[in-house]
Amino acid sequence: MLTTGPLQGPTQQPERACVPQPLCCSDAWDLAAPAWRAGADKCAAPLAPAGGEQTSSSCRSRRSRCDRSSGVHRARRWETSHTVAEMSSTAAFYLLSTLGGYLVTSFLLLKYPTLLHPRKKQRFLSKHISHRGGAGENLENTMAAFQHAVTIGTDMLELDCHITKDEQVVVSHDENLKRSTGVNVNISDLKYCELPPYLGKLDVTFQRACQCEGKDNRIPLLKEVFEAFPNTPINIDIKVNNNVLIKKVSELVKQYRREHITVWGNASYEIVEKCYRENSDIPILFSLQRVLLILGLFFTGLLPFVPIREQFFEIPMPSIILKLKEPHTMSRSQKFLIWLSDILLMRKALFDHLTARGIQVYIWVLNEEQEYKRAFDLGATGVMTDYPTKLKDFLHNFSA
Repeated sequence: MLTTGPLQGPTQQPERACVPQPLCCSDAWDLAAPAWRAGADKCAAPLAPAGGEQTSSSCRSRRSRCDRSSGVHRARRWETSHTVAEMSSTAAFYLLSTLGGYLVTSFLLLKYPTLLHPRKKQRFLSKHISHRGGAGENLENTMAAFQHAVTIGTDMLELDCHITKDEQVVVSHDENLKRSTGVNVNISDLKYCELPPYLGKLDVTFQRACQCEGKDNRIPLLKEVFEAFPNTPINIDIKVNNNVLIKKVSELVKQYRREHITVWGNASYEIVEKCYRENSDIPILFSLQRVLLILGLFFTGLLPFVPIREQFFEIPMPSIILKLKEPHTMSRSQKFLIWLSDILLMRKALFDHLTARGIQVYIWVLNEEQEYKRAFDLGATGVMTDYPTKLKDFLHNFSA
């Protein structure tokens, strides 16, 4: 039986429907820039016919364009990474070249500093320096001590200065006289005629458990030392930051025409600066601050490039502190700091560089033969000692 219904026309081919396919640019998607990612969205889901039919020409076209876009961006990424690598290599090359040139130049000038700096003119050269006149053989800073040291042939006298209430420059290490005279009074509070005499027996500061005796116990004036030893170089430690003291010492040096055989200063940077401003004709010592600066410049390789005003590098040998104290009274950290200071400060390369520039290197206060030997082996110009006779004998044998 025929069922009536609307007439069916010829079967019409269904419209080709495209289904999502894998992203054509997925391998570059995450790294792609937003600008081209938006354009690539158009080909992110190309259409394909249902039932596994061939992709339409429009889908194939989109896929082709997307593939080309992906290739372009891969090429751009490779070019960019290649350019960055080239720039990094170039920067590393120039950095290493600059660093290498700096190291070579620094090493060359460390060995031969006169290529850059004129050598300082040395007015005198001192190997044998008597600390406080020789505090282990006579009472420190007395005329008897100075006379004894000069008699045995010392190259230089080292002494300390203070000023009295009546503005007399006296030779004494301590401002307060309790240790040296037994009287608890300051030199600056007394006139020169009121100063008490030294005790007949005094400890040797840099030789543990040792004392020195002497009959000459008078505190001398600086001008007496100048008058007694007109041709002997003298190393003056300005012990207090006092403008009058600095001025008076300068006047005495001028009066006795000793600028060429006198050196002065202190561990204080401020005192050294005042000394230099007062009389720049008298050579100056390195202050503690300047010593530390020199060490910093040395270990960074900058020292050969820096001009130096001072002419005398006067430093302690840190290891001697170990013999001045009982071992059980020192902590491990204290011993380590002393050891480290000694390693950093006692550098032959540093001493050789300074002496090549005409700067004398003095090490204090050494009282044993092994200490003398170590100092001269390191290249020190001179050694400061409490025992002038012992140092004289060592130098005689050492030179031989």
